[in-house]
Amino acid sequence: MHHRACLGERAVAYSLGAIEIMEGATVAQEAYLCTGTHDFNDSSFQLITKKITIEDSAFIGVRAMIMPGITIGKKAIVGAQSVVTKNVKPDQIVAGNPAREIGLLESQ
Repeated sequence: MHHRACLGERAVAYSLGAIEIMEGATVAQEAYLCTGTHDFNDSSFQLITKKITIEDSAFIGVRAMIMPGITIGKKAIVGAQSVVTKNVKPDQIVAGNPAREIGLLESQ
């Protein structure tokens, strides 16, 4: 976690792999950051870990789930209870299950 990053109450950072929460980013309460999965095509069910990165000033809404290997771009917003399975671009607003773009932040 970097300067002024926030991990909300009862949020889970399931860190089988690295998780980096950059400066000023917020992960709201009960969000779930999961860095691990399994190779379902492998009979040994091999563990796979991939880093999650939450870039500067991004916001992850309450009870959202961020899957392994995902990057949430600078100033991006993830809506409440969203399931993020693909990278989110800077300034992008996503929501839903699976999360899809619903808007872009206006330039300031």
